[in-house]
Amino acid sequence: MLDAPQVLLEFSFLRALADPDHADHSRAAAEYLALVDQFERKELLLVAVSDHLAEFRGWMHRGPLAPLDRLWVGLQHRRAARRLVAATGLPHDVALTLVMCERHRVRRMATLDPTFGQFDLELLTVDPG
Repeated sequence: MLDAPQVLLEFSFLRALADPDHADHSRAAAEYLALVDQFERKELLLVAVSDHLAEFRGWMHRGPLAPLDRLWVGLQHRRAARRLVAATGLPHDVALTLVMCERHRVRRMATLDPTFGQFDLELLTVDPG
């Protein structure tokens, strides 16, 4: 599984997954179950930005997000995200996600945020919805 492709679960996707009242919860849950199935077959790794996982502490380790590996955010990543925000006007969460994808060579993402459609990423869940 060392060379398995990574799929990043982006912040908007995590929020929908964690909130049963979210309008996109069912869609996010269905996509997540499919991803976990692939993870269990050792076809991919599931990752998320460590800063974004802070909101979901109760779900980590023994809960539904247990299969996720964290992409730890360091000072250099925060600086790069701030530069990206200044250069593009992107929201900080989006910029940080893009920096982490670039640094960790992640090309696939589960997201509900259409902003990511303008970048060279394979998006698994976004729609105009």
